[in-house]
Amino acid sequence: MISVVVIGKNEGPRLSACLESIQTALRVLEHEILYVDSCSVDDSLKRAKACGARCYLLAEPQTTAGLGRFAGAKEARGEYLLFLDGDMQLLPGFCEKALMRMAATGCDGVCGIREDVYLRGDEIIGRNPNYYRCTSERVCPEFGGALMITADALSCCGGWSPDTIACEEAELHARLRDAGCRILEIPVPMIVHTDAVRDNRGFLSTCFSRRRLGEGQALRCAMALGKGGCYVRFEREKFFFYALDWLCVLLLVLLRVRGLAAACFLQAAQLGLLLAKNRPRAFVSAKLFFFAFPLGLATYRERSRAYAEI
Repeated sequence: MISVVVIGKNEGPRLSACLESIQTALRVLEHEILYVDSCSVDDSLKRAKACGARCYLLAEPQTTAGLGRFAGAKEARGEYLLFLDGDMQLLPGFCEKALMRMAATGCDGVCGIREDVYLRGDEIIGRNPNYYRCTSERVCPEFGGALMITADALSCCGGWSPDTIACEEAELHARLRDAGCRILEIPVPMIVHTDAVRDNRGFLSTCFSRRRLGEGQALRCAMALGKGGCYVRFEREKFFFYALDWLCVLLLVLLRVRGLAAACFLQAAQLGLLLAKNRPRAFVSAKLFFFAFPLGLATYRERSRAYAEI
């Protein structure tokens, strides 16, 4: 049986579309649907019940995606777990092909092609038909909130971390790899993800979003499970650039003028490396990571695991 765990908060009609897409896509497969709500103030729970989902409400007022998935996995009864967000729609045919590949290859999980649709109000203003650029079957380099995995594999690596406000997927992926689990990415359409464009966000709020604190919090979550080292290795480029930026700071403090020249050279080398990889935006991300990472470590806190069936 496939247990589909859907998380959401104030998704409204998007949640209904999500749950209806699951019913359509899995109509010939044995499945159950679990909806975990993050303290919605709209009619999300009512919509989920109308679609036949088992519904759970988190007690923690400042919820995280990982906390919702943690609760859903705990209540799931299936051999296979499919995680979706409330703003995603599952596409027909993916689960059948995913089950076939898991049986044929012995892998522990599968994800597929994600299409992003960007909305301004009810108007579609853009699309990204293949968010992770998957064109052939491969060991998954990363995954988002949409993942199909065996219950045994998720359990053996410690499950979802409930306490980080972002980067919970990368942190879980690191622990899965460390446990010897293999997640495949197949060139099969899996989901359509709708993303609302927020035009009212200023430059500073975009750069210093609270979600950036998730980098440091994810490391704290991994450390709490004794897996900090595997997370650092999994995100080694980020931590390499972080160490490089600290080296620049030390050069400036210790060598002053001569240190400035050395620091500028190291920053130029870092930018050149990323430009050679056609990833200029990653240079800016590395600078933001330098500031946000220690703040994330400092703001980490454990969330309440309590929830109730509604």
